Amino acid sequence: MNFVQDGKNVPLVKYSIWFLLAVAVLPLFLTFPLDVIDIDSSQYAEIGREMTDSGNWFFIRDNGRRYLDKPILTFWKISSSFTLFGQNNYAFRLPAILMTLLSLWGVFTITKLYSGNSKRAWISVFLYALSPGLYAMVVDPKIDVYVTPYIILVFAFYYLGTKKNPAYYYAMYLAMGLGFITKGPIAVVIPGIGIGGDILFRRDWKRLLGMKLFPGGILALLPPFLWSIPLYLEFNTYGPYFFLWVQSFGRFYIKMYDQKFNPLFFYSNFSWAFGIFILPLVAWIVSNLIGFVKKRGKGLFSNIRKNEWKDQDFVPAFWLFLFLFLISFSKYQLPQYIYWCLPAGAVIGSGFLLKLIESPQGSLSFIGKILVYLTSLGFVFAGILFPILVMDVPVSYYVWVAIYLGIAAIILLYFKTEAVLGTLVVSVSFFFTLVSLYAYPLLVSYQPSKEVGEIIREAEPGKEKFLMFGVPASKRSYAFYSKRITRTLFDPEVLFEALQKDGERMILISEKYLPHFDEFTANRVDLDIFAEYESYKVATPEFGFFLKSKRDSLTTKVYLGKIRFKPGKEAAASNSK
Repeated sequence: MNFVQDGKNVPLVKYSIWFLLAVAVLPLFLTFPLDVIDIDSSQYAEIGREMTDSGNWFFIRDNGRRYLDKPILTFWKISSSFTLFGQNNYAFRLPAILMTLLSLWGVFTITKLYSGNSKRAWISVFLYALSPGLYAMVVDPKIDVYVTPYIILVFAFYYLGTKKNPAYYYAMYLAMGLGFITKGPIAVVIPGIGIGGDILFRRDWKRLLGMKLFPGGILALLPPFLWSIPLYLEFNTYGPYFFLWVQSFGRFYIKMYDQKFNPLFFYSNFSWAFGIFILPLVAWIVSNLIGFVKKRGKGLFSNIRKNEWKDQDFVPAFWLFLFLFLISFSKYQLPQYIYWCLPAGAVIGSGFLLKLIESPQGSLSFIGKILVYLTSLGFVFAGILFPILVMDVPVSYYVWVAIYLGIAAIILLYFKTEAVLGTLVVSVSFFFTLVSLYAYPLLVSYQPSKEVGEIIREAEPGKEKFLMFGVPASKRSYAFYSKRITRTLFDPEVLFEALQKDGERMILISEKYLPHFDEFTANRVDLDIFAEYESYKVATPEFGFFLKSKRDSLTTKVYLGKIRFKPGKEAAASNSK
């Protein structure tokens, strides 16, 4: 398709944009068959499994116990997918992939209406689709991959309501409400920072009054109000209090979330999450900031008082920069919080990348292009080093290298696509394809829960619980793949009771706790180990883990075995009880 701007064809060749988009999203689709990993993703999968099996869709259960930490909507999505397609990796990841595709539409819509430029809108889609932060959300689907699309939709419907039809404002408020029951008030707070900050800065009260605050506000408040009802029924007043305050704003103020304060934490994490364009973006920001200070710095406050910028649009800027500034004061610092402003980075960065493509003259454009090529080279270089430093690769690795060389040739020669954009898309997609096909499977190979789960389902059909000793209870992947509740043993009487009932049971024991098993059972139980697996804390891998020269020194083992009472010891266990 040809893109028309101001009555003229832009230089993207017909269909080349769709080819580029397919290359950009390929690594995301390659995550479909990958195992879920501990801690959060496997927990969400297990909650969805229990919700599907129980048929109770209003009271959340995690490993058989009441759960309060996250609202309901994400688990409805996962459970619906399980109901339709079965409890498997594909069905678990499908809702996250669909929400991500919806977010790409939202980023396109925001940028097109914000800038009036279709080509820039597509560039913003590429910057977001290829950002390491988005890939991290998709490959390990936590709550952020579900709430970020709702935040994007709020901004998209805001622009549709402002530029097209005010009726879209109702969809904006509904997206706020759905985001609210996905993550909490942050789905309202971030649009308040971006949209509200822009309106207050420009003092555009006419726009504020035209945004259908009533009855639109009711649409935003209705979903959290309805979800507060089952929370109250199960947890009394603490349920709604936790939902509305503790797990959102409470992370700024409540002592239980108090961590060591680092004001640069979120800036540094945004840098890697927006890594494909962070160097050119910083160069552009510094250049514009210096120019602004020289030209208008002295009269800044007088210009604000005079409302000199009343006809400009600061929504993406407030969404990115003001949010990063405010979140830096949080007492609870998790890197995934910066995912919420990545789309704003794509919208803002797309303007500079478009200039690099269409206006290559000037020192800043030259520096920007060099930084793009350096970034692209870095991703390619990382892919080339992969078989040297990380793992011994199969022949298929070199097949993928050849495929991407062919893609690069097609883009740069046949489609005549701009070299800057084409190089960035191909190089980053190449790297994340290798992560999807090789690095992530390497990681989960040290989480043996799927293999263990298959053995447990076959060896102990119909059992409600899977016993573990020394294996952290947070490792919900064992529960999900064994399709039963896991119980980490702290009381030997629980084990004795299970053996008195069934005679023989399966158990998973960590290497660290294996020497203490006889002491734990008072030497009353025989343990027959028949399988051992390499194990590692895959949720937070160290850099050394990805170096094949150091990996073996960082891993441990877990053992799968059968247990039964030693002869004559069953009665002793019964008497002690």
